[in-house]
Amino acid sequence: MTKVFTDQLAALPITEIVIKAIEGGRYTAFLALEGRLLRIYELDNTALCRRSIADIKSVLLEYGCGKRAVLVHHSANDELMVNESALGSAMKLALG
Repeated sequence: MTKVFTDQLAALPITEIVIKAIEGGRYTAFLALEGRLLRIYELDNTALCRRSIADIKSVLLEYGCGKRAVLVHHSANDELMVNESALGSAMKLALG
């Protein structure tokens, strides 16, 4: 499985949904499944992407999995400074 669509979420054994910030002040969602992160799509070439965490979470709640969502934040400062010890760590916040 290379893509996961929103209408498939209810049938999958979801451990958690990972929400990440991307460029332009937007957020996108990934499904944690079998040790991999798979991007969640709404349409064939349209990834689930919104301008706020609340908007992403409301879409996920429609499909029954918003309570398993977590926000994963990587510090841009650590990436700029190439702090290798911090690159592997991230802040993880439950949104349920």
